[in-house]
Amino acid sequence: MAFTKVATVQEISAGQAKKVRIGNKDVALFNINGIFFAIDDTCPHRGGPLSEGELDGQEVTCPWHGARFNLTTGAHLCPPANRGVSAYKVEVVGNDVQIDV
Repeated sequence: MAFTKVATVQEISAGQAKKVRIGNKDVALFNINGIFFAIDDTCPHRGGPLSEGELDGQEVTCPWHGARFNLTTGAHLCPPANRGVSAYKVEVVGNDVQIDV
């Protein structure tokens, strides 16, 4: 397990998201009421950027075609996506937001 700093707490307001890059992977980082979640940024349906999707509780809706994903597990919740995305462990150390990819 290797956590990598990807942002600071102040960079992502509650209810917002940010795309971060770790190695060759794009990860969507979300702040839901001060709790951070990280999933793959790319929707498996047609590659939509999940970091630009609409948040509703612990779900994000892909901005391109409306597939929904659970931020805790990465599971897909409705078509057109036919599979989920990876979810990653997030920890906050001081003001640093770190993801384990």
